[in-house]
Amino acid sequence: MTDNDKRAESGPAPTGGAKGGEVPATHEAKLGFLARIKATWNNPAYRFVMLFLPYLAIVSVGYPAFVTRYNPVIQWFIHLTAKLEYWCFYPFTSSISVEGKLVVFSGFAVKIIDECTGIYEMLIFSAAVLAFPTSWGKKLVGLLMGNPLIYLFNVLRIAMLIVVGRYYPSAFDFMHLYFWQATMIVMITSVWLLWIIKVVRSDENPPPASA
Repeated sequence: MTDNDKRAESGPAPTGGAKGGEVPATHEAKLGFLARIKATWNNPAYRFVMLFLPYLAIVSVGYPAFVTRYNPVIQWFIHLTAKLEYWCFYPFTSSISVEGKLVVFSGFAVKIIDECTGIYEMLIFSAAVLAFPTSWGKKLVGLLMGNPLIYLFNVLRIAMLIVVGRYYPSAFDFMHLYFWQATMIVMITSVWLLWIIKVVRSDENPPPASA
């Protein structure tokens, strides 16, 4: 058999397609996309945003169901908040009374509801702490340190609203709907930043060794 006959039997050489050892273009694109996702995830700032936004959405959408499901806990917080408001005023005046959810100061009555307990604000703070890229131990410290501070600030906020409602009733709606809502956002952010500075970053800059 001649060389020409052998070439005829083997058929024409294949054309097109990937050469040996080359990666198909679609596979390369997929690897590039996964690499970009990994690089984004490894960036602490991007990772925080990627986690915090879903957490915040869960808190916002799931809060009504949370209130319904854990209503006994919510009611406990409501009555606790009402009693704390009473004790904020009791050392300074006898014109304060509390009955269940109702707090009355010199004839001005405020009914404590679930939105007055600060639970929603504490959930937002918790979402920001859990989304931050740090160890679980430091996250636990943040939750245990920050949530009580936010709750106590909320108690003082309501006490101030009661004073405003009693002596400056025309300003009550503005203070309730706008001023103190903005103040709570500032409070959440401040406690979160305090946690980052005092707890998360505390061991990154150790004090210089003494001579």
